[in-house]
Amino acid sequence: MTNPSIADNDPPRRSRARRREAMINAIATILGCMALVIMIATVVRVVMIKLWESARVNPEYVQSVYENDQDRRWSGKIKEHPSLLSDSSDFRPQEVSPPREITHPASGTSQSSKLKLMGGATAAPSAIEDIESKRPQIEQSLRGFFEAASMDQQLVYARDPQRVRPLMENYYRNHPHTPLEWKHLGWILPVEEPGYRLGYAQAVFNNAEPVSLIIEEMDNGTFRVDWESSVRYGDIDWEEFIKTQPSAPKLFRVIASKPQNIPPEAPPMGSEMLEIKHPDDNDVIYAYFDRKDPKFQPLLQQLQTGNWKDVPLTLRLCFPGPTGSGKNARIAEVEGKGWLILHGTRS
Repeated sequence: MTNPSIADNDPPRRSRARRREAMINAIATILGCMALVIMIATVVRVVMIKLWESARVNPEYVQSVYENDQDRRWSGKIKEHPSLLSDSSDFRPQEVSPPREITHPASGTSQSSKLKLMGGATAAPSAIEDIESKRPQIEQSLRGFFEAASMDQQLVYARDPQRVRPLMENYYRNHPHTPLEWKHLGWILPVEEPGYRLGYAQAVFNNAEPVSLIIEEMDNGTFRVDWESSVRYGDIDWEEFIKTQPSAPKLFRVIASKPQNIPPEAPPMGSEMLEIKHPDDNDVIYAYFDRKDPKFQPLLQQLQTGNWKDVPLTLRLCFPGPTGSGKNARIAEVEGKGWLILHGTRS
């Protein structure tokens, strides 16, 4: 005979068991969903990290090359950019406040940090030492250089004045000499180049945009400005060079990149083609050089250092064919590093 009390309790017991089983199933379902979500999120994160690492570029390179120019064209701000230098530190030129409020062009860059010339060696500790302590002398030289009322006065503050004098005479026949109204010296940084005491400085004016330029410390403690690179000196005007297409090599300070488009005229076998532009002109030409020629190894080094984009170079260019033939220009020689020509060494 069945116990009535046990029979009476069976339905509630079964109901509790079903509720417990349903709760366990719900918890298991929730935990399973959470595990699935976590697994999917982990996979997505790993994939995104891989994609990011494969596509990541140097932000400083993008900043210095493209700036606000998104169509992979020339940056167009060569005067204010470190166009003579490769980026060996977190270098970011900017206008600086007056003295006592000077901010270095890169956050976290110590006074011992040194920039190097494009394609230059980094092992030898050669530059303007303790450059900040020499700020008054540097400002005096730069102010004298930019406020000079004549070419002769400017030559007092120029590097290699005897060699530069005829170049100045040639340049100022077609370019008026205009003194600038000095405001103050901006940032200053040492430039590393074995055998030289070089620096990079920003001059700030009341009536013009800031200018960045190379300076050199002399044996007597004075400082000289590299006039040639400051005006991007060339033997003839860029427009005249393109129009006349001379067969004799002419020296220019230019900006070179790997061509974005295939030029119409194919270069000779074994040659490298470059897209070349003058910093003060929009007309672009194509020029080639022999990659296997040992004399162009410094050129290849500078191009590789600059990632083959907007690389400042000092070249001798000419045209191999007759005037108006439409042929590409030829790179006859490469001189100096960036826009700076080095003659011998300074002790």
